[in-house]
Amino acid sequence: MDKHLNPRNWSTSVIITLSFISLALVGSIALSMPFATHPYTQTIFFEHFITAVSLVCVSGIASLPIGETYTIFGQIIALILIQIGGLGVITIINTGLFYLNQQLSLKNQYLIQASLNRNTNSNLFDFLKSIYILTAIVELTGSIIIMTYFIPQYGWLKGSFNSIFLAVAAFTNSGFDNIGSASIQTFNQNPVITITVALLVIMGGLGFSVWFEILNRLEIFIKQRPRHFKLAFHNISTHTRLVLTMTLFLLIGGTLLIWMVEHNNPNTLANKPFPQQILESFFKSASTRSAGYTTFSYKGSQPFTKFIYMLLATIGGAPGGTAGGLKVTTVAILYLLFRAELMSYSKVIYNKRVVPDNLVKQAVMITIFFIFITLFGYGALLLTHPHLNSIGLLFETISAMGTLGVSLDVTEHLNYFGKMIILFLTLAGRVGPITVLLAILQKKNTEIHYSEANILIG
Repeated sequence: MDKHLNPRNWSTSVIITLSFISLALVGSIALSMPFATHPYTQTIFFEHFITAVSLVCVSGIASLPIGETYTIFGQIIALILIQIGGLGVITIINTGLFYLNQQLSLKNQYLIQASLNRNTNSNLFDFLKSIYILTAIVELTGSIIIMTYFIPQYGWLKGSFNSIFLAVAAFTNSGFDNIGSASIQTFNQNPVITITVALLVIMGGLGFSVWFEILNRLEIFIKQRPRHFKLAFHNISTHTRLVLTMTLFLLIGGTLLIWMVEHNNPNTLANKPFPQQILESFFKSASTRSAGYTTFSYKGSQPFTKFIYMLLATIGGAPGGTAGGLKVTTVAILYLLFRAELMSYSKVIYNKRVVPDNLVKQAVMITIFFIFITLFGYGALLLTHPHLNSIGLLFETISAMGTLGVSLDVTEHLNYFGKMIILFLTLAGRVGPITVLLAILQKKNTEIHYSEANILIG
């Protein structure tokens, strides 16, 4: 047997990628079964595969509408794929094996660590257990809030299931729902639904390590006598501080920019009262960084707003969470590097702390990978679909890479080759940054001793 075909010799990057592909293949087979689809739907296996890849990669750019195509059994399968895809295939499988066998190899522990973007194996399974508990609590709470409106509208059984589906899909930043083609737009004037979904998206995109530190600090604050909020949070970790700062900046900045450009647009916000405009702009700002839910048309937005959407989708959420994109910390490190060069600093600095050179290199490498794959995918779509709008194809490309799952009505006009490109971009956007990072970490540095070369740039 060729050593490259032996799973024991596979790299962590390959295993993570194959795990997503395998789950998508199994999911597409399950979704294509007669009991999973409505009898009046005529679909081919390839469309189920596109949907399964989108579900597993929590992208939302499905070929088929979930609620209108699949029966309750098919929707349950979709819900399972979303949950496993959101939490990570590796973590689910290996945790199950751990509790069955009560043992796990160091390599599998490293796999779990890598899939969670965690830099330590200490208390790994306590950390995993906490993830599942927090996920269950957040999704259940979100479901109960949504139920208060869905049950009166859809009835007890359907209303409860639709609420659970939406809460799970929102927390995993997948952008899916099973409430019809109009999606969340049906409830754009319901602040409880829109705010709940937006908060679920934000919470999922912050990353679990950030949430655990916030909860730990809150526990300290509650136990303090006298209570002092600043004292409880004064030595919060650099990672958490950076994630929260970037998230707040993107939420506020995105909300203001979207509102300023769209408040006079009759296709989006012009005919709505000011509080409604702000709420929908906030929802769009929160959702566009990975989830892709919408309360007004993406296609009807102004060109500059579409540019903002693409920028937010490229940035994405935080490491170790359910959102896609480059990640807010990667973009922040690039900005800090740029600032350090302008200020002639010898090191990259944030909050009076030095960012290690290896982290800066990793951020640059991940960004180069992201840009290269995006340009490759965009070029391939332009080459094979010269008749389609170039801006629409660019939006489609970035949406897939950022696992946003939104289209400007372009997806249905793509041929099979084009859809395969979108599948590749979706998978690359979901597992690519992790695999690139692992490839860097697993390589040993090679000392080079050549004379320096002078090259003109700029």
